[in-house]
Amino acid sequence: MTRELQIGAAGRQWPFSRGLVAESVLNAGASPEVAAAVARRVEAQLRAGRRSSISTVQLKVLLVEVAQDIGGPALSASTQRQTAAFEDILVTAKKGELPFSRGVLARSLEDTGLSPREAYAVASQIDLRLRQQGVRSLSVAEIDDLTERTLQDLYGEQLKLTYRFLRENRGRLGVMGSGGDAPAPFSKGILTQSLLAAGVPPDSARKVARVTQRQLRGAEDRLVERRVIRERVEQLLEAEVGPEVAARYRLLQVIRHPPRPLVILLGGVSGTGKSYLAAEIAYRLGIARVVSTDSIREVMRSMVSPALLPTLHASTFSAWQALVDPNAEQPDHPSTEALLAGFREQVQQVSVGLDAVVRRSIEEGMSVVLEGVHLVPGYLSARHGAIVIPMLVTLPDEDEHRRHFESRDKQTTQSRPLHRYMRYFEEIRAMQDDLEALARRLDVPLLDSLSIDESADQAVDVVMRRLLTELSPAERLNLLGQEDLRLEEIGLAKAAEPLESGRKLP
Repeated sequence: MTRELQIGAAGRQWPFSRGLVAESVLNAGASPEVAAAVARRVEAQLRAGRRSSISTVQLKVLLVEVAQDIGGPALSASTQRQTAAFEDILVTAKKGELPFSRGVLARSLEDTGLSPREAYAVASQIDLRLRQQGVRSLSVAEIDDLTERTLQDLYGEQLKLTYRFLRENRGRLGVMGSGGDAPAPFSKGILTQSLLAAGVPPDSARKVARVTQRQLRGAEDRLVERRVIRERVEQLLEAEVGPEVAARYRLLQVIRHPPRPLVILLGGVSGTGKSYLAAEIAYRLGIARVVSTDSIREVMRSMVSPALLPTLHASTFSAWQALVDPNAEQPDHPSTEALLAGFREQVQQVSVGLDAVVRRSIEEGMSVVLEGVHLVPGYLSARHGAIVIPMLVTLPDEDEHRRHFESRDKQTTQSRPLHRYMRYFEEIRAMQDDLEALARRLDVPLLDSLSIDESADQAVDVVMRRLLTELSPAERLNLLGQEDLRLEEIGLAKAAEPLESGRKLP
């Protein structure tokens, strides 16, 4: 009985394979006929020598010699340079060195959505590249980098990013959008947040998020489309709290991933709580970018001297002082006309910077919440390529307005001194009156609740209502599944009425 020829060293041997020898010669550039002839000659010489085993080094020497005899010096040199198919390529990992395996890599590639045949073809191409370059060892990071580049060359950026996500988030669920972006980790907390923003009661929101996560983890796929998650959540919401809330949730998901960037303008005078409210609105709507007009003004101040633009370097309620004739006596308090003239001049100056921020957000396709006193109704008009939603924050109650300043003085450790705002409190109130009148004239909604939560609820309703009216019938059908979704179906019929200054929410 002929003893089977083994390749390798003691402790790790495997049967001789003429196919691996032929593959090595093919990788070196030989034709199939030459590769088959070389493989037959190598096997014949090994059998003739009656050997029971041979090391990979010895087999490589023999292969190079036979390649020289049959294919010539060029084929012999190419065979010598490469890593033969029967030689291990060692991958250095935390637990030591392991042989590179096309099969293992192919199985991980299948998780990206490739078919088994496509995944094995990619793994084989990577194996070929490494062997033709004569690579004998490499790190996990290097093989991951090569895999990403190969995926990008063959299938594009999205599949590369998908593979990277799976590699960096092993065992975690990934959420894929439809815009070609990289997958993002599934978060039960973020889902709960979006449910709360849609008006789902806290207990129901946590339950729906928990059940959704359990269902997704029970599936085989590690990556799931955002559309699939939304459909599952809507089904659970309809059963848990009814179709109206499910429809609100669907619209809120469109807000989080709108067809055009949202530009939310939150105006209002000092002390009305705009900054806190802007942060809360951005949190509820999943908008990462919040910009204060005060910060834009500060940047502009650093670039322009007070001598050139004195009104820019003053507060909005004291900008009028820069317009007083130097030869005239300066009053302690301005007339309403002078007050508004100084305020509007600074608004026009800062609007240059605001316009640049809006343009950049549109170019990047990023939604943004802008907040500040300089967001006067009518100064930043509609922009092509964006959905602009202006709102005005007011405090009808003077005593409550004073308490806001007192509270801010304590929270900021007097970095924004109370006495300064109290000195010009009447001017600030006059500015608010003017802004309210302008907002009514231009149909800009007023957020006048005393509670941050109530004002945020109002704001989210305004955004939903505005988005619903801005979407074209085709966009409604594509994003919401129906062309004629009405305000009443998502509980916005009452909110559609004009908001009046001073009106409290029930």
